[in-house]
Amino acid sequence: MSWEAVARKDFRDAVRSRWLWVLSALSILVFAGAAIGRLYVGGGSQQEAAAILRGFLFYLKQGTAILIPLTALVVAYGSITRERESGTIKLLLSLPHSRDDVVLGKFLGRSAVVSLPVLIGFFVALLALLPAASGLDILVYVEFALLTALLGVVFVGIAVGVSAAANTNQQALVGAGGLFATFWFLWNFFVTGVNRAATELFGLSTPQQFQLRLALKILNPIQAYKSLVDSLFMSDLEARIRMFSLLLGMIPNQRAAQALGPQLSPVFSDGVVLLAMLLWLAVPLAVGIVWFRDADL
Repeated sequence: MSWEAVARKDFRDAVRSRWLWVLSALSILVFAGAAIGRLYVGGGSQQEAAAILRGFLFYLKQGTAILIPLTALVVAYGSITRERESGTIKLLLSLPHSRDDVVLGKFLGRSAVVSLPVLIGFFVALLALLPAASGLDILVYVEFALLTALLGVVFVGIAVGVSAAANTNQQALVGAGGLFATFWFLWNFFVTGVNRAATELFGLSTPQQFQLRLALKILNPIQAYKSLVDSLFMSDLEARIRMFSLLLGMIPNQRAAQALGPQLSPVFSDGVVLLAMLLWLAVPLAVGIVWFRDADL
């Protein structure tokens, strides 16, 4: 298929430009370094395997929640606009590729560039963890690795969608950077503002306020990712309550526990949280594809 050819070319270009090697080295350094630090600096070698893994994932997810989205946006934000500005997009479209093929192929190629180094880094980290944790729950570890790779793919989809809809590389950079800043720094202000306005308009009870806030938090792909990682070691309910905790989850929010418990609504289950992440992959990419069809090159 034509989009496969675009994806292969994009991936080969990344290999030739050493993007893949740099990201692989960075992933190995971060993930393996975190594993070694947890085991040998933090004294993890004296703990049970499950406790070692729990500590490693908690320690690492704080970093991956920043590093992976930022890396994906840097790798992918100029995937279309850079070629438009250089004129190579016209050469690419002169081949038997449709505009849809170009966007989809760019998404797949950049997704491979981002996710493959992540998986390599996790594999090396696993080799570092095994000597001190022979009873390691491999399934939980693999699920964490796949969730982290998925986070990268989601942000590649966002960046490629923005790049396809933008007219210039600068517009794509501002759009991708603005979304990252919104997810990381502004989202909780948005949640608080919507909750306050809804409470004033509709007189929401305390449980309803927490349910509204939780629904809005889940719509943030970074917060959704962190909650899914928490679900690897605790129930859906405990993971959702932890989204309201302070100091990186170390101080629990008792009001949230009372408002959301004792039974979690299926609306907030892990499957729904995962679906929210996938929507951030599909919707920006689909918008970018449609927008790019009529773009003036």
